[in-house]
Amino acid sequence: MTRIAVFNGSPHGSEGNTHYIVREFLKGAEKAGAVVENHFLVEKRISHCKACLRCWTETPGTCVVKDDMQDLTERFMEADIVVMATPVHVDGVSGLLKNFMDRLIPIVDPHFERDPDGESRHVKRYDRYPKIVVISNCGLPEMSHFQAISHHMKRMARNVHSEVIGEIYRSHGPILTYPNPMVEPMRIKYRRLLRKAGKHVVEKGRLSDDLKKKLEVAIVPENMYFDGANREFDKALKKIGK
Repeated sequence: MTRIAVFNGSPHGSEGNTHYIVREFLKGAEKAGAVVENHFLVEKRISHCKACLRCWTETPGTCVVKDDMQDLTERFMEADIVVMATPVHVDGVSGLLKNFMDRLIPIVDPHFERDPDGESRHVKRYDRYPKIVVISNCGLPEMSHFQAISHHMKRMARNVHSEVIGEIYRSHGPILTYPNPMVEPMRIKYRRLLRKAGKHVVEKGRLSDDLKKKLEVAIVPENMYFDGANREFDKALKKIGK
């Protein structure tokens, strides 16, 4: 039985566009028999990493800061697949997710080794680590805005002896929750693809390139979204006389 744990770094939690994607992905995963859990980091008490290194040198494998990370780290390590979910913030992951990632330092041992490509990293503390699926959305219309997150997550996976087995990126994310019934037929099609992706990852062990490409097809034309977003901003500013 595949265990999936989601760590959602959206400040909007269950009301966010990121959760819209995660929710449908998990429906597909559950249909394939996976046991899933969904953690909204905005609801958790997670302090910043102090960079004290005591989790390596004084209390090996255990952070000295007492907050919700102890439980979250255990859930991370118990999962077969973890979903790292985040909106794009300044071309990267949200502060909530980055904070969570920083606090995962105790799951590796401080000693150095060289990976198969000859690059240094820290050695394993445990025999196994979960595989990683990345889910992200942004408010801009182009897919190019996910380049930094994609690279960052692959580097993170390498450093914790894992691999990214799926990436789901959604440009023009606000269209997912924008109250326009004319867009709903296109959203229905997208939701079906997300459920298929969740099922596919559980059954096949990774997201296929073909399905990834289908998930990246624009829900509405880029220019239509671009112009519509600007009109919405104009309306909001007009209300305050700007």
